[in-house]
Amino acid sequence: GINAEYGLAYKLTHQKSDSKPVEQTEVLFFPDEGLQCPRLNTMRGCLDKTCRFKHTPQSLARLENILRSATVSCDVCMFVIASPQLIDILVELHQRGVKVRCIADNQDMDGVLHALRSNGIIVRFDKSDYLMHHKFVVIDSKLVLTGSYNFSRGGMGINRENIVKVYHPHIVKAYLDEFNEMWQLYSTTKFSYNFRKEVVYEGAG
Repeated sequence: GINAEYGLAYKLTHQKSDSKPVEQTEVLFFPDEGLQCPRLNTMRGCLDKTCRFKHTPQSLARLENILRSATVSCDVCMFVIASPQLIDILVELHQRGVKVRCIADNQDMDGVLHALRSNGIIVRFDKSDYLMHHKFVVIDSKLVLTGSYNFSRGGMGINRENIVKVYHPHIVKAYLDEFNEMWQLYSTTKFSYNFRKEVVYEGAG
């Protein structure tokens, strides 16, 4: 069934005949009602009666927890990667030894290069005149996050957005195959493009 979970998030659990959950799908909706209290999930909880944070689970906090759950790999394919909060998590994963790969549209090139590549994370960009408009993440080759949500400031707190978390192996494989195909397609190290200004990048990766 569908049970309210994480405030604006919902959880669907598919079960075998023995009633043991084998696949769990979540839907997260944005924007949140507010920022989740950082003490919400601690052992004692929040005891501050004047606390201005939300004391019900929020979707952004849940997204952050899902990203941090990566132990082997985190493949990010996003039209825009501009949220400092989520970029920090990707850097944290990389520093923890998780293999982080990022693909973004080339219009987001400057910000992503500075924030991610300077921390040692490999980032590749589409080099066509068209948009790389995907928005998905594959974690540990086991689950997919996909939907309308961008790793952007607008996606975090302004726009109405959604993310679906899926564990189904065939769906995960399809997204991983798409990521790997683009990863190879965008593997050349020298390219240039023109929008409002010309940017030429030469580097490894």
